[in-house]
Amino acid sequence: MTYVNSANNNLILQSMKNLGIILLTLTLISCMGQIKQAKPGEPLFLISDHNKFGFIDSIGQVVVEPKFIVLGEITEGLAHARISGTYGYINYTGEFIIQPQYDYATPFADGLAIVYKRGKPFFINKLGQKAFECNFHLLGQFNNGRAVVKTTTEKFGVINKRGELIIDTVYSRLKSIPDGMFIVQGINHHPYTDKEKGITNYSEMGVIDSLGNFIIPYGKFIDITRYDNGYFLATTPEEPWNSIDGYTGRTVILDKTGRAILSKDHRNQCYLEGTLHCGLAKMHLYKYWIPEKRGVYSSSENSYQGYMNTKGEIIINDTTLEAVKDFSDGRAFVKNKNGHYSILNTHGKFVAKNSFNNVLGNGFYNGVAFVAVNQKWGLIDTNAHFIINPLFYRINDIGMIDDYFFFEEPNPDTNNPYNNLTGIASKNGKILVKPIIERFDQEGFRNGLLKCIIDKKLTYITINGKIVWQEITNESKELSNLNIDYMNRGHFYAYSLPKENVQSGGWAESQNIPKKMYSSSDFIENSVSVVVKPATSNTFSTPYNVLAVCVANNTKSNIQFNAQDSRLYMKVQALINNDDNKDTWVDIEYLPSSWCGNSYHTLTLEPRYYWTFTTPIYDGDYKTRLRIELKYIDPLDHSEKRRDEKEITIYSNEYIGSINPGQLWRKQDYYPNGIMDPYND
Repeated sequence: MTYVNSANNNLILQSMKNLGIILLTLTLISCMGQIKQAKPGEPLFLISDHNKFGFIDSIGQVVVEPKFIVLGEITEGLAHARISGTYGYINYTGEFIIQPQYDYATPFADGLAIVYKRGKPFFINKLGQKAFECNFHLLGQFNNGRAVVKTTTEKFGVINKRGELIIDTVYSRLKSIPDGMFIVQGINHHPYTDKEKGITNYSEMGVIDSLGNFIIPYGKFIDITRYDNGYFLATTPEEPWNSIDGYTGRTVILDKTGRAILSKDHRNQCYLEGTLHCGLAKMHLYKYWIPEKRGVYSSSENSYQGYMNTKGEIIINDTTLEAVKDFSDGRAFVKNKNGHYSILNTHGKFVAKNSFNNVLGNGFYNGVAFVAVNQKWGLIDTNAHFIINPLFYRINDIGMIDDYFFFEEPNPDTNNPYNNLTGIASKNGKILVKPIIERFDQEGFRNGLLKCIIDKKLTYITINGKIVWQEITNESKELSNLNIDYMNRGHFYAYSLPKENVQSGGWAESQNIPKKMYSSSDFIENSVSVVVKPATSNTFSTPYNVLAVCVANNTKSNIQFNAQDSRLYMKVQALINNDDNKDTWVDIEYLPSSWCGNSYHTLTLEPRYYWTFTTPIYDGDYKTRLRIELKYIDPLDHSEKRRDEKEITIYSNEYIGSINPGQLWRKQDYYPNGIMDPYND
């Protein structure tokens, strides 16, 4: 039997403990072997894991672990990031170079970035220093040393990188276009006299260069509709009246110096419809020699299209052509009344006649065009010879990128015709990636990788379809609170009790129908009330934690509510300590504006009925109290016009919550989904 003294025993135990720590450390390093040091300038790619964001490199190794709530692309060596409630800027290693302190932040461009504090924007440099004093309401990113700015009175101008105005804020519209120019609209309106229609107003419009010098001065044109292929399309206010877009005069094509290249009056409903391509411009033509029916000014049956050359000659005037596309590569696609496409050269001769069912985009680009024959797509050259025979179900609208394109096939797992799977093929027709992609970055491959969705997971693949990184599905059923940095749009939708042969009102119906009260003691007697209470479970199928909200009519009368497409005038507010050290209730949600009068209507909540809603449990750095504001129409007011009716404002019970500073002022950019979505904010 061997004895070991106490000192030696402790030494051995300590050595074993140290060895265990070393082995554990090595194991952890091995498990986290995905984390590596990125080199400055190395292309990095955004990834997500459990709703947190980080970066990988081009071979799929994690270089910045996913820990950010918001993370932007790296531009000029830095990326704006939010790990908690405020924004800062990180470098390639994920280290904050500019510490979090901003309500909101944007990417660097031209060495400067736009950041916001308390809703006020200003520019900073890469040291986090304010570049110059700036008192404008809105700022645009710098590009070639110029940035568009907007005042609180809705006037636009341009500043340089010292913050000096180089184009004064005197324009009601200022649209940046290529070649360093701006289409501008003035604040004044000029009248002109028409013999039949009387006096009509039109806005000042012109074009200026980057120094504010006029290339196309005011007074010549009532509209400058586009800049395309190095040419402007404009309309003059000259007589005679012809009711084209409500204007008189003629359409003019101008070059970049403002020199008129081609013009055409609007007689007989014939006018220029596009700018010059290969020396020819599209025209809207009309069979004006055919009498119309009584009361008909124009009809689609008598409309057709053609082309005019720079001499003002209509060189392609075929009444069987329903529509034509711009020329490109010396060729143009034209469509007849039967929907068949042909190819014309610049002399008006057919290269191919009635050969195709469809054409992708405008047609030829870099000498090739995608066309459909018998509903199958292929690729042709400018002589209409097939490079790839028609065999694809669909080609993605972005067309050819470099030497590859995206094609689509029906998804066998769904009958939805808009839920196709996407594959990738080369210019010679070789399939590079089979149709397995659900969605993808429309810019295509960047730095060798394509960002896409495969199997409902964020994925990065190579041009040969190799997956270098794919998101791990979060199997956890646990929901989190909603951590955002912008004002939420109003989200309390409801509908009146359906009545036989009576429309409840509103174009966007809601399925949230009132429920009958079985116990009026749950709500304030003889009142309309809003009650916020914990949700017993997430039975509402929301992606975040919510509270339950009830709006109850515990009176004996019908209560009317103004609504927009079934959205009540109801929003969440937060208690904020303002600059005067006074507590103030501030909206953290907003009601968007609709330009469609049909959006606005009223809803009815009958006596002893209530609606149920949910509201997000917000998460942020600023701990405070929240409440919900609701407006309804005073039942004692009997004004004939809805806009004159008096509204009563009530509030819910207060509840504890937390928010981020961006929720007090920032609205996200919003883009309508067509005419059925009449909202612009």
